[in-house]
Amino acid sequence: MSSPDPARPLLAIDTSTMRAGLALYTAEGVLGEVQWAAGRNQTTALMTEIDRLLGQAGLGIADVGALAVATGPGSFNGLRVGLSVAKGLVFACGVPLVGVPTLDATAYPHTAAGRPVRAVLVAGRGRLVSALYRWRDGALRRASEYENSALDGLAATIVEPTLVCGELDAATAGRLAELAPDASIAPPALRERRAACLAELAWARLGAGDVDDPVTLEPVYLHGPVPSAAASPPSRARGGRAAAASRAGAGD
Repeated sequence: MSSPDPARPLLAIDTSTMRAGLALYTAEGVLGEVQWAAGRNQTTALMTEIDRLLGQAGLGIADVGALAVATGPGSFNGLRVGLSVAKGLVFACGVPLVGVPTLDATAYPHTAAGRPVRAVLVAGRGRLVSALYRWRDGALRRASEYENSALDGLAATIVEPTLVCGELDAATAGRLAELAPDASIAPPALRERRAACLAELAWARLGAGDVDDPVTLEPVYLHGPVPSAAASPPSRARGGRAAAASRAGAGD
């Protein structure tokens, strides 16, 4: 596959959780981006927000040269909406699709942190889903399985100086700092997941000819009981960009 056309932007879609985002990306960088508190209304809001973002850039959907989509872990409904819309646009427009794990995009802005990074998202019912990332072979790469645990279970995974980013409200961040002295928690503006990061990761893969089959690309869902760190290790599920970990939603 040839390199992406720099004149045709990539549209990135992230509906993994109740925070949703879109971005347009070209060889020059971020062309436009929008983030919003979607709640459980991704279905009604997503196409409206896509039209608005394209309109602000003076573009139509036919101008898009590729699609990227967050593949989870995340909520059942959110991921289903994002994947369905992305695949529909790919088939309608005849453009390539790149799936990017949600926590990869969460960790990506902290590449230069100089320490391990643990990316976190809220999974509902008192659970947090996280993964550890380390700098390896010139990139920040996932170095653990996905952890699905209560807050004390998350704290138990932090056994060395680690930057923590992602979906942590003030109360949760404060409590985590108490439970895990080795945790350095990114400030709110820097720890929030951005669709532009998803887009940049996808653009790099697209340039390398690394795209996904829209027929077989599936999201990663995580589920399970809330374990106590003192009682048992957190439940885990493996995931990849083209494999679902389970069929129950992390946030639904």
